[in-house]
Amino acid sequence: MNASDQRLLTACLNALAQLDNPLPPDVQSKFNDLAETMKANPDTIGNLDIIVEDYPPLNELYQAEQRRLDQNAGIRNKGLPPLPLPNESTQELTNSAIDTFNASDSVTKAKTKNQPNLLKRLWQGIRGED
Repeated sequence: MNASDQRLLTACLNALAQLDNPLPPDVQSKFNDLAETMKANPDTIGNLDIIVEDYPPLNELYQAEQRRLDQNAGIRNKGLPPLPLPNESTQELTNSAIDTFNASDSVTKAKTKNQPNLLKRLWQGIRGED
């Protein structure tokens, strides 16, 4: 999986976690099929863009996440040149995507995967953040 695919996959997982309602059954089914494709070939994200575009609320969040990731990359690039991204996809990202896409409710699965860990939540509580 190349760096661009990793960015798109990250944007999709982040967008799914921001949805308030489960995906429509036809869109969820397409994500389930994508999970099976990724199991067979972890270096591909298939037609992720087409699946996301089929559901406008998800597409809006997905596009916003892509812009946010691009902005963060621009901020990082103002100093020294960034370290090159690994050519191999991280197994953690791939496994997370497969687990999320393969769930019966990908939105709920994405929300539980993106929960901050206990120490982070405690630190946020101490600092008065929510």
